[in-house]
Amino acid sequence: MMAEQNRNSQKRRAMTQIRAVEAVLRRWDPIGTVPGIAGPADEYDGYAPHIVTMALAGASAHDLALHLSKLRTRSMGLREDPASDEVFALEVIEALQPWLTYYR
Repeated sequence: MMAEQNRNSQKRRAMTQIRAVEAVLRRWDPIGTVPGIAGPADEYDGYAPHIVTMALAGASAHDLALHLSKLRTRSMGLREDPASDEVFALEVIEALQPWLTYYR
């Protein structure tokens, strides 16, 4: 019973972390689809789990900005926008702050 409660708690925590990053990615919106309005609401959600993993493993805001840039340029074929990627990488760190001190 305790193990099941612990698993459920871990799952809820992971989903909360992923949802927090999904919200940041929807504002990042490099394609300009305005998720949920002019495009699918989950347009960038698939990137969130890996970004959460990176942040919890100790990635810096700079590391996350480089990852966002790679997604923007290589995965989406868009022009670089390092300033925007840095802003949203910092937002990811801020969104995950309650857990970062726990995991680091």
